[in-house]
This record gives sequence, C-alpha cells and structure tokens, in this order.
Amino acid sequence: MRYKAIVAALAVGLAAATVCADYFITTETFNERVAENDKYTLLGADPHALYSGYTVEEIGENYEKPSALLGKVSIDVPLVNQYPELPVGCEPACAAAVLQMLGFETDKLDFTDNYLGWDDNFTYDKRKESHGPDPRKVFAGNPYEWGYGCTSGVLAEAMNRFFAENAPSDTVYSAMALEEHINSADMEKLLDEGVPVIVWATIDMKPLNYRKPSEWYINGTTEKYTWYGNSHTLVLCGYDTNCYYFMDPNDKKSITAYMKTAFLNRFEDNGSQAVVVKIMRN
Repeated sequence: MRYKAIVAALAVGLAAATVCADYFITTETFNERVAENDKYTLLGADPHALYSGYTVEEIGENYEKPSALLGKVSIDVPLVNQYPELPVGCEPACAAAVLQMLGFETDKLDFTDNYLGWDDNFTYDKRKESHGPDPRKVFAGNPYEWGYGCTSGVLAEAMNRFFAENAPSDTVYSAMALEEHINSADMEKLLDEGVPVIVWATIDMKPLNYRKPSEWYINGTTEKYTWYGNSHTLVLCGYDTNCYYFMDPNDKKSITAYMKTAFLNRFEDNGSQAVVVKIMRN
C-alpha cells in the first residue's frame, strides 16, 4: 500500500509539473505572438507578406538561430573591408562576407574577379553628355579603380553564379533580390531566423547627396540613370530596441550600429533593395 501511495503521489506530482510547464510555455508563446502582432500593427505592415514567393520563416529554414542576449539579436558575420583593393566595391565585399558566414571559402577578390561582371565603358557624346552601362544589369565601373556600383538583382545573380560552381551537391543555395519592399518587422524576423540581409543605404547613414548626383544615359538607349555618390551597401546582421547592426565594409573595424530610423530612411531612399540567401537541403 505504501508503495502504491508513493507511486500515486509521484504520478500526481508529475502531472502537476506537466500542467505548470505547459501553462508557462503556452503563456510565453502567447505573449510572443501578441508582441509580434503589436509590432506589425504599429508599423502598419502585413504579417503575411511574401518575398520572392516565400515567407520569412521559409527563407530562414536551415539557418541556425542567432544569439539573443538582453534584447539584442546578433548574427556572426565576418568583417570584410573593401579597402584598399576595392574602393568602390562595397557590393562584392558584402557578398563575400555572407558567403564566408555560410561556410564557403572565398574572399572579396575571388568573388569580384570570377563572379561579378562589371563594365566601365563610359563615354561622352558631342554634347558632352555621358553614356554608360546599366547598373541594373552589371556593376557600373571598375570596382578596383573607380565607378558606381550595382543594384540588388545584379549582386544576387553574381552570388548565384558562385553557388552554381561551389555549392555542395546535397544543398541548393539561392540568392534572392527582394523586389518587394520589405518592412522592418520582417527584416527583424529574418534576423531572428539567422538570415543576414544585404541592404542598400548610404555611407554612415547620411542623407543621399542630391546636390551632386552622377547621371548618364544607359548605353544604346535614351534613358538617363541617376546614381548618388554616397550610396552604400552593407550587411544587416543584428538589432536591438534602438539600433540595427551592420557589417559595414567601409573601413569599419567592428560591427557597426546605426539608429533604426536613420537606416530605414536611407534604405527607402535607395529603393528598399535587399538580398538574402535561401538554403534548401536535398
């Protein structure tokens, strides 16, 4: 009888512990969902948005969750300085950093030489009007010397050329230019999943230099393209309450914090361009 009583007491205790644990886990999950819903409501954002056909959770599949300490989420992205070799090559420097974070053996020069196409064919006509390449199709300029840069689609294509040659047979890596304007709540959810985001903003998050833009006609067309000289590409790799954290290739010695509002303004100024990598296991 005594043995049965002990067993019964243990069973009751275990059941009570299970109920308590379930209660606290359920409550925590509920509170997290309420906080997430509040964040989307505050931003007026769509919590069901798709980017290149995927939810942020789907993009984050097969990533390791990053560290989160005292409200700060941080992805371990290696520092890659574009200087001195690539004075205008912030885009390939960022691509190299993300590729290294994903475990590939490459560097900014290998990526630039073998996967990033560029065109520095700029000329002047009789009216002294400048004509040059389309940065939506190729890196405009020479990243080793001078030039402007490229847009998100060009960088994503270059990264996919790298993956086609270097990815293991059991895994598919796909770099995607997020053509939809991603909201900040979803950017933070990507970071929560462990996904670094290559973004287009400005140097030190200063306003675009509207006073001295570079303009040229796209070769073979009558379309004039405008490039702002302080445009810049970085890797978004963390956040806390007030700041976003970046791997900034502009000669920064550590991961750099910028105020959220400053970044979001510059990000929008540059067309809300972003590149992420989706990983699919075969």
